[in-house]
Amino acid sequence: MIRAFVALPMPDPLRDRLEELGEDIDEGRPVDGENLHLTLAFLGEQRPELLEDVAVELESLAPPAPTVALRGVGAFGGGRPRSAHVEVQADLALTALRDAIRRACRRGGLELPHARFTPHVTVARFSTRAPAGEGLARWLARNAGFAAAPFQPPAAALYRSDLG
Repeated sequence: MIRAFVALPMPDPLRDRLEELGEDIDEGRPVDGENLHLTLAFLGEQRPELLEDVAVELESLAPPAPTVALRGVGAFGGGRPRSAHVEVQADLALTALRDAIRRACRRGGLELPHARFTPHVTVARFSTRAPAGEGLARWLARNAGFAAAPFQPPAAALYRSDLG
């Protein structure tokens, strides 16, 4: 079984900036630069053969490339944050791309559960043994005005995720 997702990669200069942003929290585990991405569809644990069929369907997509604009920061997990992220401004083309990816997955034999789409780029993760605290609160306040120049990412890619 392979844990997989479909995502947009970050351009190199922005990836470096986002990696530094995650390291600046002083809590949790910053996401390595090569792992920074904008997830469009989480596929979960799947058989390799099924992922091959999904990959064929994904390659046939030709939706317009979205413009991605990163603005602001946030955290998921409420009172016990599990991750810190940079927010992605809503964009109709980005939502259309996500919808096209979900349809391609369905054609490839993978039915994804309905999930609310909150576009973001995770820059740090927190565990229950090392929960976020004042460092995250200071980071959120310090970076509330974060903004990056909009960019058009290359095509979405199928990624493998190895938990460690």
